[in-house]
Amino acid sequence: MTLTKRLVLLVLPILFVGVLVATIGVFKIQTATLTEVEQNRLDLKLLQAKVEFEREANISSGILALLLEGKTLTEFARFAGNDIREYIVTQRLDYLLSNVVENSSIRIAISVLDAKGDSIYHYERSDNPFSSTPSFLPGFARSLLMKQEMEEQKLMFLKNGNHAYLYGRSIDAATLASPVRASLEDTLAIVVTVYMSEFDRLYSELEQEYGVTPLIVNRSPTSPIVSTSHIRTVELFPGTILEMELTQDYIRSERTALVDWLLAMSVMLGLGITLLLLFLIRRFIILPIESLDNQLSLVMNEHQSNIEKPKGIDEVSRLGVKFYELYDQLNINLKESQTLAVTDSLTKLPNRTRFQDFAKRALIRAWNRHSHVSLIYIDLDNFKFVNDRLGHEAGDELLQYTAQAFQDLLTKHVPKEQAALVSRLAGDEFAIVLAHDVLDDRLDLASSVVNLFEGGFKTDRYITPVSASVGIASYPNDGEDLRELIANADMAMYHAKRTGKNRFAAYSHTIAREARRVKLIEDALKFVNCDEEFSLVFMPFVDKDRKIKGLEVLLRWYSPELGQITPDEFVPIAEQTGTYTKIDDWVFRNAFEHLEKLRSFLGADIVIAINISAGELGQASFVDRIIELKKLYSVPDSAVELEITETFGYFAVQQVLSVLRDLRNHGFRISIDDFGIGYTPLLQMIDYPVDKVKFDKELVDRLTDKSHHQLMQPTVELCHLQNIKVTAEGVENADKFELLKDAKCDYFQGYSIAQPMTITELRQWHRQYKLSNED
Repeated sequence: MTLTKRLVLLVLPILFVGVLVATIGVFKIQTATLTEVEQNRLDLKLLQAKVEFEREANISSGILALLLEGKTLTEFARFAGNDIREYIVTQRLDYLLSNVVENSSIRIAISVLDAKGDSIYHYERSDNPFSSTPSFLPGFARSLLMKQEMEEQKLMFLKNGNHAYLYGRSIDAATLASPVRASLEDTLAIVVTVYMSEFDRLYSELEQEYGVTPLIVNRSPTSPIVSTSHIRTVELFPGTILEMELTQDYIRSERTALVDWLLAMSVMLGLGITLLLLFLIRRFIILPIESLDNQLSLVMNEHQSNIEKPKGIDEVSRLGVKFYELYDQLNINLKESQTLAVTDSLTKLPNRTRFQDFAKRALIRAWNRHSHVSLIYIDLDNFKFVNDRLGHEAGDELLQYTAQAFQDLLTKHVPKEQAALVSRLAGDEFAIVLAHDVLDDRLDLASSVVNLFEGGFKTDRYITPVSASVGIASYPNDGEDLRELIANADMAMYHAKRTGKNRFAAYSHTIAREARRVKLIEDALKFVNCDEEFSLVFMPFVDKDRKIKGLEVLLRWYSPELGQITPDEFVPIAEQTGTYTKIDDWVFRNAFEHLEKLRSFLGADIVIAINISAGELGQASFVDRIIELKKLYSVPDSAVELEITETFGYFAVQQVLSVLRDLRNHGFRISIDDFGIGYTPLLQMIDYPVDKVKFDKELVDRLTDKSHHQLMQPTVELCHLQNIKVTAEGVENADKFELLKDAKCDYFQGYSIAQPMTITELRQWHRQYKLSNED
């Protein structure tokens, strides 16, 4: 049966019988007694409102005394800005409030304001996480500080019709004692705001019951409080009065109801009808609604995840079922959104937000337990190579497999009693937070991470030339907050990357000094005077008959502030900071300018080989700049070789290959330097638009070794089949020269032939070299 039918069938007949019976004995009675009763009843309600007001208002004075007598306020001021300690003091403050206020649902705010009325501290215990200092506090604080009294109380009317009781006291900023009026600038105002929830409830009940709005009136504390027959008053606190009008309409309505009950033919019959009516309404109407309301309140207050699913077929039950289904779907959506908010969508690892939250909580625990928290920062080397050469699908697969490998590593190596979390921060950057007691545990875990990439990293479809550079920083030795640990772990990671990759480094003062030197070099590169600090040296290379065929142009930098800086130091930094364009332009200008002078004593067919930064290959404007310089200095075609390292294959996309072809078409030769130490396959390298490859010294040493000597000639011939010349670097003695010559290498370069020299030194060396060869 529906609720509507139940109301019609049960309530209306009983009401009809009751009204019929009561109507028979209606007669007029005097209203004086009724009016007096209603006056006394209203006085009682006003007194109840006053008692509730005083109870809630007294909370503020208790809190203020607690703050001034204890050390909580002083400790908070001292630790302001320190996330961990400020959090602990805030928890202590909440604990103190709980002892003072039995009802934890009462909304309380504590504010400290300076002499200008600006808030310097605000704490609020409420359900609103975005609460801020109320707008009425500055004015109240200024009023308090300007008056002679040291404390003040005030009842504020809020926009939503509720009330807030303000109790403030002025104190000295340094001593937290009563201030000296002569130094008003050093005076603070401490204001405790209590939101009068119970008083507002009684206030609202008065308005609903009597049909008029109660008035709160401010009067002089010395004025007498007088109640009339229609206006009833009660003093809330000195100077503030609560007034309520007992209207004739209300008296008339109450009189009618009372008369109807008094004139009933039978008190017992009336009482029986009333009890029966109340029982039926409560049993079949009120209780189902109350039950649903209580269930919804529990859900809204997060005491349970959903309401109990009703089983009836009436309107309230059907409404309850709909609420159940709605909250069930909301819970599912909430869990999914919370998971997505802290999870990386690709790897399913925790993201940066979850990482920071976990790390901060781990630091708090470590501070309490005097233990360690290590941040292990991981950056994948050559990840860009995988994306550019194998595609972003391969890069995504690599990240997913790497993430799973890290998860398995934590499961295998980290005991259950230790807290650990691996997360993906961005791109190819990962971080592991490890809470531990033994400091060396971090080194074992970092070593295991590096071992995962020994010989590259394998997925289901690819074997990738990826390694890991790992940096470690630990609390409390290397930093006391998360930001400092991240910076130092990142510094250690870059040290590992600079010293060879696929290794780990723990933060130290040595690494910090190296980082400072890198920063000094970065700054020096921004303002370097190329003409004064840079210089060129030249290293000859010869053919099989020991005739000089060309010179490799090498850059040297002497900084007045930093001294001699090797290319191995500043070239990678220049490429990372984007200053290599200025350096390359200077090298090309000076090399082109010296070409005619070099040819004047070395021969008209001498070639100069110039190294170019790998970053230049990705810029189409580089071709225009170098062609313009070639025309400006009248450089003949085929007189310049551009040397690029083998690692350019990491980003040998179509645009880079187009740049190389344009350079060849404009008379430049292309040479691959350091051939044999990268990851690019030999046959694929030969297909690139190049004229020469330079075997790296390490490759030359291996090929001239007896155990690999048989591989030397086939390797050279493989290049010759593609019309590519071969230069052997690192020719340190005559035996190597002869072996390489027999293998049909085209050119030879090394310290047994000549070292890098200035033009003056080169001219002197050339005279002696000619004489020795003529002999």
